[in-house]
Amino acid sequence: MNRVYTTVFAIILFIVNMPGAALAQCNCSPTTAATPVSFYTSFAPTDAASTTISLPKFDPSIGILSCLSLGDTVTGITTTNVTNLGSTTTIFKFLLSVSDDLEGPGGISITNDYARNYGPDTLTAIGNAGDTITHGPDALISNEIGFASTNSGLAPYLGTGNVDFTYSLSGGLVSLKGGLNFDQNIKTQYWGAFRITYYWCPLIVLSTTITNFSATPANGSILLQWLANNQQPNTQYEIQISKDGKSYYPVGEAEGDASATGTSAKYQYQYNPDPANVGKLYFRVEEKDAAGKVSFSEVIIVDPNGSGKDAFVSCQTFPNPATNSLQVLFNSNQTGRFLVELVATSGQVVQRKAVTLTGNNQIRLDLNPQPVKGLYFLRTTDQTHEHSYISKVFIN
Repeated sequence: MNRVYTTVFAIILFIVNMPGAALAQCNCSPTTAATPVSFYTSFAPTDAASTTISLPKFDPSIGILSCLSLGDTVTGITTTNVTNLGSTTTIFKFLLSVSDDLEGPGGISITNDYARNYGPDTLTAIGNAGDTITHGPDALISNEIGFASTNSGLAPYLGTGNVDFTYSLSGGLVSLKGGLNFDQNIKTQYWGAFRITYYWCPLIVLSTTITNFSATPANGSILLQWLANNQQPNTQYEIQISKDGKSYYPVGEAEGDASATGTSAKYQYQYNPDPANVGKLYFRVEEKDAAGKVSFSEVIIVDPNGSGKDAFVSCQTFPNPATNSLQVLFNSNQTGRFLVELVATSGQVVQRKAVTLTGNNQIRLDLNPQPVKGLYFLRTTDQTHEHSYISKVFIN
């Protein structure tokens, strides 16, 4: 594999530690938890045999869904009427058993069982005063909390729109004493609140230290350059290339100074494309620190068959940090439909703007209303050419 040439110079910088890991390390375990995003819904009191609960799906364009959890808090008020059907006065004891079940796609479910004893009840012979007794209304289910989680069968939860769950009740009265000659009438009114939490990992973890990544086609080659700020000892860099923007493979590598801390270095690599290639090329830099944490630069698209500024497409986001607005600046004029989205680390799209460019290279996103301070992703999607550019931005 080819080496990358570096120029190192010392800079004193404030170190910002950002969460990040390779996708293989990003899961739902307590030690490497993914980012959670939760959605809630509820329904008013009802006595229906079952109720459909709809919750939003997870948008897979945000990142990779690792697992999900489901929770419910339900209250049910039950009234039980019992009539003696026998010809003699009888002493009864009853057990009321009720189960509730919340079921969703992929086999996830929450089931709880409840029970209450009634009696002894002395009921006269059928047709006489005193042959019927009413128990309740009783809070048989009182703010009961259920929980379930899964990391399999996640496909039905991906996409746009909602995913449906079914909440249902079942059960009845069992005679513990007095025989079977009785009639029961049970009515339950119930209501509840429901939560789904998606645990997701970024499609790629963006580097906070790689800046000024550029690609310059010249004389049949492509010169790739970037600046690595605030380097840590034994940081490694790998140039990666893709022909479809999805599958990448390495073509060059470089190592930072083993003893350097808080320094900056300029790297460059000359790539000689295959003349037979007739499509676009996608470049990125993988950064791996001494602890094995992996992050990536932005992606630059290069068309070997183009020339000058039309040979590659990249964009910059400024100002960063931002307060009132953000600007997306392409390195060349663009024509097509674009969607700019400010995405919270929870995965929620905070602001969105659709725009059509006709030979322009700049998009402005006004932050109105202004989001809360913190870290966000700015995702710019070229809907015409099916490519996205993602950068991290801080909102002050």
